[in-house]
Amino acid sequence: MKRLTLTLLIAAALTPMSAVLADDLGDLKAEIAQMRAEYEQRIQQLEQRLTQAENTTNDVREEVAIVKSTPIPITHSNNSFNPAISMVLNGQFSSYSNPTGNYTLNGFSMQNGAGLATEGLSLGESEITLSASIDQLLFGQMTIALADDGAGVEEAFIETQGLDNGLTVRAGRFYSPIGYLNERHVHVWNFADAPLIYRGLFGDQMATDGLKLSYILPTDQLVEIGGTIGSGNQYPSNGSHSGIGDWLVFAKTGGDIGISHSWQASVAHWQSSPKDRSIGDMNLPSPVTFNGDTDISNLSLIYKWAPNGNPTQQNLTLLGEYFYSHDTGTLNNIPTTAIYNGKQYGGYVEGMYQFMPRWRAGMRYDRLSSSINASNVGLLNAANLDLTSFHPQRYSLMLEWLPSNFSRLRVQINEDKSSRNNDTQLFLQYTVNIGAHGAHSY
Repeated sequence: MKRLTLTLLIAAALTPMSAVLADDLGDLKAEIAQMRAEYEQRIQQLEQRLTQAENTTNDVREEVAIVKSTPIPITHSNNSFNPAISMVLNGQFSSYSNPTGNYTLNGFSMQNGAGLATEGLSLGESEITLSASIDQLLFGQMTIALADDGAGVEEAFIETQGLDNGLTVRAGRFYSPIGYLNERHVHVWNFADAPLIYRGLFGDQMATDGLKLSYILPTDQLVEIGGTIGSGNQYPSNGSHSGIGDWLVFAKTGGDIGISHSWQASVAHWQSSPKDRSIGDMNLPSPVTFNGDTDISNLSLIYKWAPNGNPTQQNLTLLGEYFYSHDTGTLNNIPTTAIYNGKQYGGYVEGMYQFMPRWRAGMRYDRLSSSINASNVGLLNAANLDLTSFHPQRYSLMLEWLPSNFSRLRVQINEDKSSRNNDTQLFLQYTVNIGAHGAHSY
């Protein structure tokens, strides 16, 4: 009897709780059913959007295929040729402690217009550049230099664009890819004048009339290889064989070190077989000429630093180049002939530091050497070449202010020991860019 009573009491107590649990379970099932319906609706919406995206992609692919297969119309209206035109004005004031007519570079020839800039105010070397993408395959550019002694074509070439596998072909007149500085126009240089080794070997710069091929390897690090063939009508070449007068091979590599540092190194070798190339002082009544082979090798290295990769506030650039030139052949001054073996070598190092926005300072040091021998010393004397072991040197300091990306004011002082008569040189220079001027390479 007691057990029956206890059972009835427990059942009576649990009856309300069971009803509550049953109600909660029903609500939970209803919520789950609602959530399932909502998720199924969202999945259906996503599937519809995915289908629409796939259809759009297919439509775009069909349109691209149609565009690729449609030839590009070529028009010949007066407005169809619209090149970018830019001008660089690069005037300067020059002052020297020695007469400019007495300037010599011991052991080297002063050829191809090499030498000191006009004393006093002068036009310097200004230029006009016209460039344009001719079509989807070709780019064209012409640069005309304007100087005190006249005008001339610095560069005039066409170049491929958009070729596969990193290949680029250039044809026409262009600055030879020997060394770092040689490919860059004068207004891009960090100093107002060329390094002494450029002045002695190339007459400031060496151009090529011919063909250039370059190839960038598909590697993580920049690796570029290439070469040129030329007609041989640009100094220090002189004359051609079967239409080819000089050739060059080069290789470049470089990369980043973290986010603040970068570098680039290059090697190049140029060779020619000049015919009757003037050697020594070309202003002599009867200049001495050279016939034979000329080899020039170059090694260049550049390093750049900018805090966190941002050069606008501070940056540092260090650049060094070394050249070695070897001539083997004969010297001629009718009726005299002599066997000739000449070696000329040297280089420069320079550092540029932007210590605050719009202000840069720089230092440069040049040093040259030569070893010249001939079976008839009289021909070397006739060429006005110094046979002593004198080493031309030069120290340069520079300060410049850049009010904007389109203008620059520069002051530079040289202590030039190119010969035994030291020369203190002062340059005041302005450079302004007018028009659409493309970005410069590294």
